[in-house]
Amino acid sequence: MEDFDVHKQGLISRWPLTLAIAALALVVAGCNDSNNMSATPTATTTQLRVIHASSDAPNVDVLVNGMKELTNVPYKTASDFLTIPAGTTTLNVDPTGTSNSVINASLLLAANQEYSAIAVGLASASAPAGQQLQALLVDDPGNAPAAGNVKVRVVHGAPGVPTVDIYVTAPDAALPAAPTIAGLAYTAIAPASGTKALEVAGGNYEIRATVAGDQSKAIVFDSGSVSLPANADLLVTAIPASGVSPIALLVAPTGNSASVISDSRAAIRVGHLSPNVPAVDVSLNVSGTTTSVLSLSNVLFPTTSGYSLVPAGTYDASVALASNPAMPVLTLSGAALAGDTSTSVFAIGLLGGSGGQALHLAAFMDDRVPVADMAKVRVIHLSPDAPAVDVVTLGNGGTIASTLVNNLAYPNATSKDLQVAPGTYTLAVVPTGMTSPVLPTAAGATLTLKAGEIVTIAAVGCLNTTAGPCAGGSPFAFKVLSDN
Repeated sequence: MEDFDVHKQGLISRWPLTLAIAALALVVAGCNDSNNMSATPTATTTQLRVIHASSDAPNVDVLVNGMKELTNVPYKTASDFLTIPAGTTTLNVDPTGTSNSVINASLLLAANQEYSAIAVGLASASAPAGQQLQALLVDDPGNAPAAGNVKVRVVHGAPGVPTVDIYVTAPDAALPAAPTIAGLAYTAIAPASGTKALEVAGGNYEIRATVAGDQSKAIVFDSGSVSLPANADLLVTAIPASGVSPIALLVAPTGNSASVISDSRAAIRVGHLSPNVPAVDVSLNVSGTTTSVLSLSNVLFPTTSGYSLVPAGTYDASVALASNPAMPVLTLSGAALAGDTSTSVFAIGLLGGSGGQALHLAAFMDDRVPVADMAKVRVIHLSPDAPAVDVVTLGNGGTIASTLVNNLAYPNATSKDLQVAPGTYTLAVVPTGMTSPVLPTAAGATLTLKAGEIVTIAAVGCLNTTAGPCAGGSPFAFKVLSDN
């Protein structure tokens, strides 16, 4: 069996798979009235908490009626309930340490209720209409769930994600004909604010979402098996995510810290990037079985697949020449794919190569989270006979305008994705420290990047196709992969 390389951008873990629901620290600080947090509601007071669910907003301070009640609240956190006077209430949300309110709301709060103000939307000045930062107010009567039940209310707080249907079922059950919550649009609350929340018996459930109206019921989010504890009171907000699913669930229980439920599935992409290997067949099976989850036939260099979603778990992979499919040239056993991760597995190196140039499978963990107003670029050096290189942009006349990456050696990736302004760039590579571009051409390769776009640029192929270990191989080129 060939070795399975681990590179700077990650690996397929061999650790046992666990469903991780990481608890996030509760941030509640800076109360101006030390009695606010512990006061008992009266006929003239009410309860208010704040949930930070805006993915691109910084840590914030929260002012209630002009008094700073919470400081330095990060994304994906919920405060405890504050006891405040009922009636007209002003709520200001400021980036921490500033007085520049990004949310300035006037709320009419009734006595003896539980209100949750959820900051949703995008803080970016270029956010599309309807997706700008705002506060959603959820009014709950404050009733406890019936004994043994769990109380649940769901908010769609993921801008740019279409209307969804939500299914809450027993783990691994088939999707029923009708969703538990139908047609939940962005900023919608279900059950509606001011009404009693949904109640289900405490226990283990699977939460799945489909795009409303999709007759195929393709699952866009799958929690896997999660525990909804009896007697809990949960406010669940769908927040933006990228990669495996466009959403994750931010769960805010009354009296406890918020936590995030991410998609339980894994995304995998495979590619044939070995320049002197003919067409291959690729298969991915559940470990120790013949159950196939991914199968590709007659894959030519430099072809890569799109992402496929598979259940998190342990898998075996094999690569065989298409001319002799019964005899794999590469195998990999017992590779664990964790939930909510995206991984690229590429066949690289040379058929007949030795040492670092030997044919092998290399895995790279993919960061598919976009950055507002910027494009993200990762570069991977997969040209087996090329020296360490600098990746540069070219200006007029082919001169180097800027250096994006220094001293990137085969078979490594940039340790951190580059963030670049949207625009058109001419890219080339040069041997580290030199000023003359090498292939693909002296003019470089032109790439147009959009805001929010994520790409991997792989340098593949051979510099010398006439002699040496790469003789007869495919020539050097840039391979641009979309990671969105």
